[in-house]
Amino acid sequence: MKELMEKISSCKDDVVFVGSLVGSPNETPKDIDIVITSLDGLETIGDVNCFDSISVFAKGAKRCRIHRDGVKIDIWLKDELPEWEIIDGFKYQTKESQLKYYQDVKDSTDDKYIKEYIEQWQRK
Repeated sequence: MKELMEKISSCKDDVVFVGSLVGSPNETPKDIDIVITSLDGLETIGDVNCFDSISVFAKGAKRCRIHRDGVKIDIWLKDELPEWEIIDGFKYQTKESQLKYYQDVKDSTDDKYIKEYIEQWQRK
């Protein structure tokens, strides 16, 4: 997984890792979530497939995805990157920024599953 993260980071400067990697960068995630401001350079990773998403997590973002080596890379294309810090050479969204984002998502939905997921993450 780390090799794939290195490849993603090396193909463009505007990659910030978000989602399950934030707060637990040494755990192995089920997928890789990134926020970027342009798709340029990602073609070196694989075929980029963009789609419309109704997910409350997609608020303010265009959604895209790459499948590579059995790993799903979820791409959140936004106008601005979230606040980030460098840990072990990778840009990760700050935990504070992710907490604020998750709280905004939680406040905008009635979905019990999403609220429970966010509450679990907030306790990390």
